[in-house]
Amino acid sequence: MEKRLPRFWKLIVSLIFLLFFVSLQARVKAIWVPFWELTSTQKIDKVVEDADDNDINQLIVQVRYRGDALYIPNKNNNIFFNPETRNYTIEDDFDALQYVLDKAHEEKIDVLAWLTTYVVTPHDLEKLPSQHIYYKHPEWITRDFVGNEMAVNSYEGAFWDPGLPQVQEYLFNIVGDIVSNYKDLDGIQLDYLRYPDLQFGYNELSRQIYKKEVEAQDAESWLAWKQTQISNLVSRIYNQVKTINEDILVTAAVVSDLQKAKITYAQNWPEWLQDGYLDFAYPMVYSPSTGKVNLELNMYKNLGLNRKIVVGLRAWHNSHDYKVEQINRKLKIARKMHFAGAALYSYTGIKGHDYFNGLKF
Repeated sequence: MEKRLPRFWKLIVSLIFLLFFVSLQARVKAIWVPFWELTSTQKIDKVVEDADDNDINQLIVQVRYRGDALYIPNKNNNIFFNPETRNYTIEDDFDALQYVLDKAHEEKIDVLAWLTTYVVTPHDLEKLPSQHIYYKHPEWITRDFVGNEMAVNSYEGAFWDPGLPQVQEYLFNIVGDIVSNYKDLDGIQLDYLRYPDLQFGYNELSRQIYKKEVEAQDAESWLAWKQTQISNLVSRIYNQVKTINEDILVTAAVVSDLQKAKITYAQNWPEWLQDGYLDFAYPMVYSPSTGKVNLELNMYKNLGLNRKIVVGLRAWHNSHDYKVEQINRKLKIARKMHFAGAALYSYTGIKGHDYFNGLKF
């Protein structure tokens, strides 16, 4: 008995160490990679090399920027209708998504396809080909409360109206096409799953649908209806993705401020996690202030959803007073609160300001 006891405790200690090691390995360490970093094999090779050298285990690569494609639409099948035109920065025959998948998987790095959703134009329409979906369906653009169409040079570009069934079906098909044709994909990340602001959503057809579906029409029911439009799309996409391949993660980049997310943008992302139709949320906690980041992370902690939240942190600056040490402090806070991991925006910012030198992910 005396000899067995030390062996027993050695086994316990070994198991604890193993569980701790597995936990460290499982923690998400991601970077967002904008589309302009994916326009050639040379650029992608450098992205993957930097990720591997710096212990990054997940790349979130932007392959749908503004209603366009850095992948091949209907590549192997046309089960889901996808008329998206190619992004203006790449050659027609270059499949950026497949190339990054192949290169990243060689280094055991996961890849999420980052897909912007409702925002459909850049500020400069000259970058869009005449066949772009914006020109085919100008009636899908959202309007403000006095009926003005959202301008392409406002906010992040012109948004589609989430209250339109045609828009929802179109986006559903885009995601379905990508997931069904890129079977080695590790996940998708939906971005701009929201209204552009509180004043938008007044497309005439959307208003007609709301009035038909809702009897007690007031500000509260209008907000609830808008939230439902976004949530319904997320739910549909989640169920379809899992039907195609249950191993593909469905994630979303979301507004960090919980109140603004729900009220200003009709983005009730905690509900998506609680109801089980989102695997992970990536709140974009981009404040340079460590104190503000700490405050927001404590709010998420109170939701009890830490293991489903990957904290998005700022990794760029507009001046030279945002040091890598500030990023490291925020990463340390996220680790201490036991979130699923952290993601840094963006690869361009990290590379441009030499943050890899000194970064403690």
